[in-house]
Amino acid sequence: MSLSIFSRPWERHALTTFAFAALTTAGSALAQTTGNGSITGTVTDTSGARIPKARVTVTEASTHLQRSTVTNAEGLYVLPALRLGTYSITAESEGMALTRRNDVVLDADSTRSVDLIVSVGNASDAVTVTAAPPSIENASGALGGLISGIQITELPLNGRNFSQLLTLGTGVSSSQTGLRMGSGQEGNPLLSINGGRQNANAFTFDGVLAMDTGGNRGINLFPPPEAIGEIQVHTSNYTADIGSYGYGQVNVVTRTGGASYHGDVYDVFANDALNAKNFFNTQKPPLKDNNFGYDIGGPIVPGAKSGFGRGLFFFFSQAWDKRSGPELTSFTSPPQSTFTGVVPTVAMRSGDFSAIATPLRNPSTGLPFAGNRITNIDPNALILLNTYIPLPTNTAAAAGSTNWVASPKSRTEWREELARVDVNFGERDSLLLRYAHDSWSQSQAILKPSNHAFTTIGGNFSKPGSNTVVQWTHIFGPHLVNQAIAGYSRNQITQSPNAAAQRPAGLNIPSLFNANVANVIPSLSFGGGYSGIGAQGLTNNTNNVFTYRDDLTYQLGVHTLKAGLNTLRIQKFDRFPYAGQAGTFTFDGSVTGNAIADFLTGRAFSYSEQGTIPNAYLFSNMYEGYLQDTWKVRQNLTVDYGVRDTVYTGAPNGYEKYDRISTFIPSLYVAANAPTVLQSNGALVSGTGEPTNGLITPTNQKGLHYSRALSGLRNNIGPRVGFAYTPGKAGRTAIRGGFGIFYHWDNDNHENGGQNPPFSQSGTAFGVALSSFGNTSATTFPATLNVWDPRKLYATISQYSLTVEQQLPVATTLSISYVGNQGRHLDQTPNINQLQPGQLPASGTNVNYLRPYKGYAAINYDVRSASANYNALQVNLRRRFQHGLSFGVAYTWSRAQVQQVGQSQFFNERGLGSYDRTNILALNYVWQPNYFRNGNFAERMLLANWELSGITNFQSGLPFTASTSTDVARVGNTGQRPNRIGAIAYRPRSVSNYFSASSFTAAAPGTFGTERLGDIRGPGTHLWQMNVAKNIPIERVSLKFEAQFYNIFNHANFNGVGVTYGSAAFGTLNSALDPRNIQFRLKASF
Repeated sequence: MSLSIFSRPWERHALTTFAFAALTTAGSALAQTTGNGSITGTVTDTSGARIPKARVTVTEASTHLQRSTVTNAEGLYVLPALRLGTYSITAESEGMALTRRNDVVLDADSTRSVDLIVSVGNASDAVTVTAAPPSIENASGALGGLISGIQITELPLNGRNFSQLLTLGTGVSSSQTGLRMGSGQEGNPLLSINGGRQNANAFTFDGVLAMDTGGNRGINLFPPPEAIGEIQVHTSNYTADIGSYGYGQVNVVTRTGGASYHGDVYDVFANDALNAKNFFNTQKPPLKDNNFGYDIGGPIVPGAKSGFGRGLFFFFSQAWDKRSGPELTSFTSPPQSTFTGVVPTVAMRSGDFSAIATPLRNPSTGLPFAGNRITNIDPNALILLNTYIPLPTNTAAAAGSTNWVASPKSRTEWREELARVDVNFGERDSLLLRYAHDSWSQSQAILKPSNHAFTTIGGNFSKPGSNTVVQWTHIFGPHLVNQAIAGYSRNQITQSPNAAAQRPAGLNIPSLFNANVANVIPSLSFGGGYSGIGAQGLTNNTNNVFTYRDDLTYQLGVHTLKAGLNTLRIQKFDRFPYAGQAGTFTFDGSVTGNAIADFLTGRAFSYSEQGTIPNAYLFSNMYEGYLQDTWKVRQNLTVDYGVRDTVYTGAPNGYEKYDRISTFIPSLYVAANAPTVLQSNGALVSGTGEPTNGLITPTNQKGLHYSRALSGLRNNIGPRVGFAYTPGKAGRTAIRGGFGIFYHWDNDNHENGGQNPPFSQSGTAFGVALSSFGNTSATTFPATLNVWDPRKLYATISQYSLTVEQQLPVATTLSISYVGNQGRHLDQTPNINQLQPGQLPASGTNVNYLRPYKGYAAINYDVRSASANYNALQVNLRRRFQHGLSFGVAYTWSRAQVQQVGQSQFFNERGLGSYDRTNILALNYVWQPNYFRNGNFAERMLLANWELSGITNFQSGLPFTASTSTDVARVGNTGQRPNRIGAIAYRPRSVSNYFSASSFTAAAPGTFGTERLGDIRGPGTHLWQMNVAKNIPIERVSLKFEAQFYNIFNHANFNGVGVTYGSAAFGTLNSALDPRNIQFRLKASF
């Protein structure tokens, strides 16, 4: 049989990696989080001598299932691939009494070290060790955090989104802290872990990737808290078997059934009548929210004590959320309730501009309109005006100022189903089957994220998602265990306008390309601050991810060896029915002297239109292999070391099925082949130059040899090493540390490559009429390119840490860590077609005439050339739930710096990272006092079974950078900076004067300002969230009523700063996080 199918270098490399792993371990293997854990330790006698061939048995409390192994010649035992839970452990050996240790808690993706001491005695004797083993981490140098089941179900969550709990650990911050978070598209977490970007984290559910691989930010599932068992957050130098992501890996482990039935029925109620008013709002935003559901779990075969039925368990959850209130305005902003706009006055709508001092010109005659009154209103303009632009809600407002306000109620619905079955075929084989499906949809009162500003066009926004996992664990013998996982994840986003966006009867507007198959109205853009309309700029895509992984664990003496393989098949299908094919008219006042008057006369400054954009069918593959060894050097010293190799066949979503993408290679651009560009307006002269100068496609690489316009990424080898040392015999102190190199992909939406030449066309006509383009022909302008470096290095993160951890009394631990990382080859997208400072004259010359790569407009070049570093002191004090109390205190003192392009697009500058927060303090607590539980009836009903829980967050503000809205540097684009004068003055601080505008001055024309990246520090926040609950036991059912308070003291936490130099808002505070919100929950459990 020929092996010619493995002719490509990456295929040969992937095959070699797989073969090496297979031969090394006598079986295939995998990586990344699985949701399972391991228990390991040594068995010794009372003199310290190690006991070989001792039988160690673990029993899980909720299912009563057992696993056994025997110690090797060194007295070491390892029990990998165990479900999370609470275990009892026994050790027995010939001539020795049985030793038992209870209440050993095993978390997901963790290794618990439990040593056992046996003494001489009869086999029927039993010695139970009542002291719990130390809860410090003494088996690994990795860092991370655990969100326990009781934290998930008992802590208050505003909107019931589990991701809000991820900020309870050190090194984690969120730009959504203090905001209500729902599910679906509006629930995507925006987290920075150890200074990393918000799209640099991986989310898995039961070990299967469940996130969008384009924006690399959105997740597919939002199970209710009642359906989640634990959440494990890996943050620094984790071992090679855990994964490859450079900053954070979050694994959500779903709940499972047990030997007895358990379930919940709940309803959560929120209403704007219970809420306070935002600091900047004059009224409360509308909100009516009802979140309800149920779950049940237990044995599939009731009462089975033996046989196959004893090992069958199920869990099922179903939940709904029905809300009337806010709607999304973008993919990263929180839902919005109040909308404002600028519309023509009542008089202007009839053509009466007499209130405006500027004389208006009649475009037909060139003479002023008599009395500034327009009599010849264009019929198409009249249709669009009356149909889509509303009357002002504030008729007293001056023309050109905000005079329209609305708080419409959009309808949002979410539904979730999660079903899990655990099958245990005796001690050697177990199977996990889990399927989860989310359905989120929003009927929008205002079409977003389009440019449409009013309630005259609504829309529909939906995001169904699903995730499936099959996990099989097979035990070959006491020292060899294999675990295989197959998974499938799907994420689909669909946006569309409602019927109101269809062209109304009588509207007669021509087209350049006749590509408006959706038949929606054109977009209208107005100068003078007036709000626009339109039904374009929407997203429609589907993302499929297929996962196969396999882990093999082998115990060899004092070494626990692991090897594995992970494969991902990624597909992304994008459709572009609303990407500009309906055209855009721009009215800037250049015709009559006023933008609205231009519109009413039907005379536009320009009209641009996008031709047909082909659908994008993108795909890629990823292969990972790893080898890992955990070496028990001594009983109190463990060293783990390993290596992980990642092979990409191209960037995620990098290959297009029909080769309809192109990218730009600067070295292939030939200046002599550039088209002629007109100096006055930057238009291209038809028939001149090469239209694809410097561009390559998968089928025309112009002498290069990339795989379909992208090179495969090989040899992403990431070594890992760590240690855990416990000095002294008590084992109550651990010193841990490690180093590792990690890789991940950043934002890789390469479907934009299909909008580059030669696959797309666009045109712009100037001086056109709404009703007829007349003799004005479409003018071709240089295209804006969205391209990438086909050599595409992948983000490389070096992580390192050193931790001292101490076991304190009453199940409490304290850890103090130094944590650092260095990021290289980070993604950024400079415009490599920017001019040099001062190159663009003040007038008479269009920027396209002077571009370095003439014939193109901006060239947004995705390249891995940014870097970052992070250094932090992290302190964590935590107590596991015991005797009715758990708490956690996480403090981080850190600095995150970046080197990335700034005002100039040609070199990096150093500054604070946009997610840098110097101080972060997060506290959480759950207190269930047992007072009066044995009292009389009145005491039990009134005073017993109360519960108090809460989360408190204090954090420094984010860094901001002052910028300008004009092209001061004369480089052809805006966004430059002013000059900074000395230190920024923050006193006296107020809403209208957060920092002094006098700390800045304008840069000289043709120069960049001296303001540095991240110079302005925004306001900090402090938030108190509390939950007060009363439990009422009724036989086997517990009824709980909860009152949950968010921002309970109604503190104004400002988060928006005016940083546009020269604007009236410069130096002011302009937005705030949510005010006090209250929601109630009623829950019945059995």
